[in-house]
Amino acid sequence: MISIEELFGVKTNFDQQKLLKVISRNGVSDILLSLERNPQRFSQLMFETKLNPGILNRHLKALIDFNIVTKNSEVYELTDTGKRLISILQQLFRVLK
Repeated sequence: MISIEELFGVKTNFDQQKLLKVISRNGVSDILLSLERNPQRFSQLMFETKLNPGILNRHLKALIDFNIVTKNSEVYELTDTGKRLISILQQLFRVLK
């Protein structure tokens, strides 16, 4: 099993708590699921997630900081780490059903 430190590069308990806060924010799962389907521009993400621009921008910056999402030119997409996170979250949701 891979550790949080290996997956996200977080070393301290504080960083782990910060990561958990980021991925549990309202709307972040919508962003991740939208990007799982395909890379998207900011405006496409805003339309799909129904988040206002300020909140969407804040969420994307945090996801980029944790290497979950990357921005290539004008398009946001999941990193390999982000794809693994989606897989882990899907497994968690199956267990919780």
